[in-house]
Amino acid sequence: MKDMKQFKGKRKGPGRPAKALAQDNDSRELLLAVAAKQFARYGYDGVTTVAIAKAVGVRQSMVHYHFKSKALLWEETIHYIMRKRKALFPINDPSITNLPPVERIKTHIRLLFDASIQEPEYGRIFQYEAIVGGERFQWLMDQYVRRSVAIIDRTIAEAVESGEIRNLPVEHLTAIISVPRYLSIVFESVVRDIHNIDMPTQDYLSDLCETYIDVLFNGLLHTPG
Repeated sequence: MKDMKQFKGKRKGPGRPAKALAQDNDSRELLLAVAAKQFARYGYDGVTTVAIAKAVGVRQSMVHYHFKSKALLWEETIHYIMRKRKALFPINDPSITNLPPVERIKTHIRLLFDASIQEPEYGRIFQYEAIVGGERFQWLMDQYVRRSVAIIDRTIAEAVESGEIRNLPVEHLTAIISVPRYLSIVFESVVRDIHNIDMPTQDYLSDLCETYIDVLFNGLLHTPG
């Protein structure tokens, strides 16, 4: 009992110094940033924790210290990307949700384009996982994609119900609204090279977004005068 009392009376040693914790957080964020670029460029199967550690300039053990496995690193990388995208695409913000349906759709398109411009890694990772399929793809769908698509689906349904847009299958309209931004990012360098476009990527894609919205809602053909 005496030994137990002595044990209980002892104070715990100090925790890790704040500086060490900050360094841990910094190294974790740097690993996530590098992992995002690696997974986007090479796909899950083409990336190793050794390569990520080398790119950051740390030992492989540091990767496993923070993430335990490549699979967990991939999941945390997606969360890291989506936290950044959320700031660029606040889809549930009242300033967006209170807009009329068609204006809300246009705003969604602009925000989706902008998020894809600012954070292109997500689109490339998603494209890879969609092609490969499997558990990671389903995890990605369940964690993020279904909720975002459901919001766009509801907005389109409201626009159809109000008579602002034609009564076409919602899933078709959502695909038409959502997919082109991925293709625009993927083929941006191809289009720029073919047409000798000499302007910053963000400016080019922003202009493309407005043209896309114009054609989508006003049509490609001239209205008879």
